[in-house]
Amino acid sequence: MALTVELFDGVSTFRPGDRVDGLVSWEFGEKPKWVEVRLYWRTAGKGDEDAVIVEVMKIDEPEAMDAKAFSFVAPDGPFSYRGQLIEIMWGIEAVAYGIKETANADMTLSSTGNAVVAANEDETS
Repeated sequence: MALTVELFDGVSTFRPGDRVDGLVSWEFGEKPKWVEVRLYWRTAGKGDEDAVIVEVMKIDEPEAMDAKAFSFVAPDGPFSYRGQLIEIMWGIEAVAYGIKETANADMTLSSTGNAVVAANEDETS
């Protein structure tokens, strides 16, 4: 069994308004109930971790083996961030329902294309 998510042209850094294009593909021994592709961000670090799904593309009645292109528009934020206590990370997640299989592709969202890093982060690393 395999489920994969890939971003087109190997591009994984985006600015607000950019198109986030890619391909989700799968090969299972049976048909999943449906497949969802999600644009999301999540936090990690000290304290509670949160995840927010920004947009979803649902693929109804998928075959056991198939591939579908997806496209999202990168939102205005929050920007990818790395600090001493918290990180904000963006990604694309695919979920095959009924198969219990997931796949992810990491991405960065910011005005510069690079994650925002806390000013003192480099000094303590």
